[in-house]
Amino acid sequence: MRSLACAAIAAGGMLLPAACAARETPSYSDGSPASRIAAIERSAAEGRRQDLPRIVENLSSDDAAVRVAAIGALRRMTGETLGYRFDDPSPDRQQAIARWADWVRAHP
Repeated sequence: MRSLACAAIAAGGMLLPAACAARETPSYSDGSPASRIAAIERSAAEGRRQDLPRIVENLSSDDAAVRVAAIGALRRMTGETLGYRFDDPSPDRQQAIARWADWVRAHP
C-alpha cells in the first residue's frame, strides 16, 4: 500500500516524502527499489543533470514505483515527459525510453 501511495505522489510531480525513500544510502546500482527511488529523488532534488542517463535507465524497471519516481524526476528536471507513461505496456514504454535516450544524448 505504501508503495502505491509513493507512486501516486511521484506521479503528481512532488518530491517523495521520507517514508517513501530508502533508509539506506541511495544507490542506482542497488537492487532495492527503495534505494533506487532514493537515488532518483536525490538527483532531482540536487539538480544533478549528470545523473539523467541513470534516471532514464530506471524507466525500464520492473517496479512501477521506480518508474514513477524516474519519470517524475525527469519531468521536474527537464520539463518533459516525451510521451512516457509508467503504466503503458512495455513496447510503448520502450519507444518512449528510446526517445529519452536520444534526448539525453542531444542535451549533454
